[in-house]
Amino acid sequence: MSKTLIGTPDPDQPPPVPALCDEHAERMVLAAYLHDRRYTRHLMMVLRATCFSSPVHKNLYGAMDAVHRRNEPCTPAAVVAELDGREHTGNADHAQAAEALVHDLARAAPPAGAVVPHYVAIIRELAYLRRRATVRPEGLPPVPMRGFLIDEDDS
Repeated sequence: MSKTLIGTPDPDQPPPVPALCDEHAERMVLAAYLHDRRYTRHLMMVLRATCFSSPVHKNLYGAMDAVHRRNEPCTPAAVVAELDGREHTGNADHAQAAEALVHDLARAAPPAGAVVPHYVAIIRELAYLRRRATVRPEGLPPVPMRGFLIDEDDS
């Protein structure tokens, strides 16, 4: 007896990957970093710039982190100055968008204290899932198939 696959392989296009990002959580964590010094130590220990999905958010978090590591207050002016200093090393569009985001976050109300660790956990989990989505078992690409196996009599 042998098994035969009845059906056809899927087209060459891979299935759509769900968006593994939460822009709102990222903005709230950046606002907490900018407004409330109580969270800076926790954020520095738990998050890295690579945890953020948006290049603008990565750039902004890196600038905030650099300002804090120099033991300067993480004010909007200090962050914008750090972004201006980094402009030659990164994408100029991302630096301008990050500067605009700094001003938006400075004008916005800071998030409530209880939700900041929750948003941090969301960002870390989504970063982990993005990293895992690129890893395939045994290094092989997936081969999605539609169909079913039937038993055939070899006689």
